[in-house]
Amino acid sequence: MPVYEALYRKWRPQSFDDIVAQPHITRTLKNQIMREKSAHAYLFTGSRGTGKTTCARIFAKAVNCLHPKDGNPCLECEICRDAEAGTLTDLIEIDGASNNGVDEVRNLRENAAFMPVRCKFKVYIIDEVHMMSAGAFNALLKMIEEPPAYVKFVFATTEIHKVPATILSRCQRFDFRRILPADIAGRIRFIAEHEDFSVTEEAAHRIAMLSDGGMRDALSLLDQCAAVSDQIDIETVEEAVGVAGTESVFAVLNAVAQQDVSAALHRIDLLYRQSKDMTRFADEISQQLRSLMLLKTAPDDPGLIGCMPAELEQLQALSQKMTLGAVLEALSTVRQCCDRMTRAGNKRMELEMTLIRLCTPAAQTQVPGGDIRALQDRLTELEEQLSQLRTSGVPVGTPPAPQKPKKDVLAQNLQVQGKPDTTQYTPVKNWAAVLERFDEVNPSVSGLLQGSAAYVIEEKNILLMIVRNRLFRKVFSQQDVITLGAAAAEVLGKRYAIRYKCVESEEDKTQPADVLLARARAQGIAVDEGSQP
Repeated sequence: MPVYEALYRKWRPQSFDDIVAQPHITRTLKNQIMREKSAHAYLFTGSRGTGKTTCARIFAKAVNCLHPKDGNPCLECEICRDAEAGTLTDLIEIDGASNNGVDEVRNLRENAAFMPVRCKFKVYIIDEVHMMSAGAFNALLKMIEEPPAYVKFVFATTEIHKVPATILSRCQRFDFRRILPADIAGRIRFIAEHEDFSVTEEAAHRIAMLSDGGMRDALSLLDQCAAVSDQIDIETVEEAVGVAGTESVFAVLNAVAQQDVSAALHRIDLLYRQSKDMTRFADEISQQLRSLMLLKTAPDDPGLIGCMPAELEQLQALSQKMTLGAVLEALSTVRQCCDRMTRAGNKRMELEMTLIRLCTPAAQTQVPGGDIRALQDRLTELEEQLSQLRTSGVPVGTPPAPQKPKKDVLAQNLQVQGKPDTTQYTPVKNWAAVLERFDEVNPSVSGLLQGSAAYVIEEKNILLMIVRNRLFRKVFSQQDVITLGAAAAEVLGKRYAIRYKCVESEEDKTQPADVLLARARAQGIAVDEGSQP
């Protein structure tokens, strides 16, 4: 009875042309081999499953092949056949994790002194080279710098930052990219056409997304799904891998959008009884929230999301129920939950607490700044609803323009050089837009400007704010002045000098007059020394 061979081994690329999504590397290596200008040391780096070791093996075959074809190994000569069978003594593969000491490197140096037995070059492939000790790197350094003419090194690593700079400077470095989901799905469908099972397009895309850019991971998942059924669809993938599925993810997200904590908790209970991985489910929620964030910020470019049409329709429907601020808040909260779940004993409880917090706006007030964020989200939501009504042609009453304070009030607060105040104060009608732009940069300070009004003094090129929050003067810094001035210039089309005045509060009434005068001067407002501010 023949021994079953895993798909990722059976379908491992045999030539440079078979490697998926790394043309910038394969093209360079093929040209070097055709011109007989290959280097003595290479360093392949990238995430797992992107083809580093496979490319190193193909390179070792190609430089020694008896009949190379356009830089590729012929796969027919005895050198290629023995290399594929693992019986070629001049091709040495070393695991850097288990052979990471000085003694192992010393043995390597001694063996490298001998000429190749059958090949033109003796090729050393050291996988996970970053696991080698500092002493081992130092022992290898001289050989990498001046190896015998018949010796070549190929190093592979997933953690390039752990490789010493002295090694990096002596190697040609190639960075392997993550493989796009579309490329992985295409490879899966190609393999399915030559195997005894079938894969739907949705299932291939789902496997590609779960593999996170690694072809080996994708083929391992495909192997796992093929063991469940020879008709692989999206349900087969979710059953085999143990993920909750997009239906459950969107059910929870809709519950969050509708503030339905009962529905969210009921879904978690159902998945828990089905023994679904809570950590993986939380990560699935965060991935869909990321897609929702991209859809809200770049609605005209759905290619950024990389999802199936049916999934895109659900995201578009969900985007109508959630503001961008709510999506960002939910994404940040869920990612924090994912971090905590790696250390938590009860992962279900962590996820439940997170969903309760997202479904209950009042819970946000229990954290610093939560009440301000909830109010800002509500205001943004109302503004979006108002905009949609106007776009659809529904008559909407125009909100009243900010009332200009009585002249005597402004004159009382801003008397200039003892003369009656004849300055013309023009209300800033789109002050809300200025605050909205400022909120994107500094939400903590902009929250203190709720209920404020602004006026332009054109002859003095001043934008004057009347602030009704006595805490504002304590937190408003010079940097905030610059930021607010930039936001106002962007909205109003003109840059003004920023001045402000906090209206008289009960606290101000208890302060000595000279203190209030000092505050006014510090804010750049001219006042009459003989009058109250």
